[in-house]
Amino acid sequence: MKTRILTAAVGIPATAAIMWASVYCPYVLCGVLLALSLVGIYEVLKTAGAEKVKVLFVPCFAYGIAVMLAPFLGDTLKMYGAVMAASMIYLFVMFAILLRKHSVLRIETLCTSMILTMFVALPFMVTELIFLSVMKNADGTPSYSGGIALVSYCLLVAWVADGAAYFVGRAFGRHKLAPVLSPKKTIEGSVGGFVFSMIFSIGAAYLYSDVFGCTANGINYVNFLIITATSILMSMFGDISFSTVKRQYGIKDFGNLFPGHGGVLDRFDSVLFVCPTFYLLNFVLPILK
Repeated sequence: MKTRILTAAVGIPATAAIMWASVYCPYVLCGVLLALSLVGIYEVLKTAGAEKVKVLFVPCFAYGIAVMLAPFLGDTLKMYGAVMAASMIYLFVMFAILLRKHSVLRIETLCTSMILTMFVALPFMVTELIFLSVMKNADGTPSYSGGIALVSYCLLVAWVADGAAYFVGRAFGRHKLAPVLSPKKTIEGSVGGFVFSMIFSIGAAYLYSDVFGCTANGINYVNFLIITATSILMSMFGDISFSTVKRQYGIKDFGNLFPGHGGVLDRFDSVLFVCPTFYLLNFVLPILK
């Protein structure tokens, strides 16, 4: 517990500094997201046993870099086209490696490496898109301060739900949520995490929009509540999904980049589900009036 608290005491100010710096230099956050993506890809490759066929690391890292650079193409169609092209080339190369290394490379290792690499790279790219493209200034240019607010919202939706679920579960947890996949998670903790994250998100949105007036037209709270509730549920789904992966491979953590918290995927597993959920739902139910 002390290690977790110490890591959080260092990590929270560091995250705040990154967010603040990114308002003035967007490449700061983009660079951090790229680094997290590559570390996450390394973690899934190591988990899948790709270290036995190290050539797999080359296309996986190349794919991660290509996907994270795609938003800088500017034009939306070019960006999606580039991601599609990179994805197809990546799949072709991975299967070419299977043909070449079929005697030592199992199809299970290949498929796990491909699927999880894509599932790390693409959500981190979506996080980058939320930062760069969702909020606009009056002249149509990206609002980096607004983008930071939205990225912070996605992070906090996941992390507040996770933290509240942990403490509520320790205090009141009686009924196991998924005793085989994640024995420490309880139904009471999950309900507590959902409620606390909803309250926190509503309060933060109210302060951001109505108290400090950081949005020109205000927030559509009906859409906001729908998106937030869905995002919280998806964060829990993401958490238990990656717990299943760890259970399948018999590991406690994906890595140890964050002492007491594990690796990138241990800390960002729920975020990888929240960001795409927010990005997609915001098209249908925009949170800004």
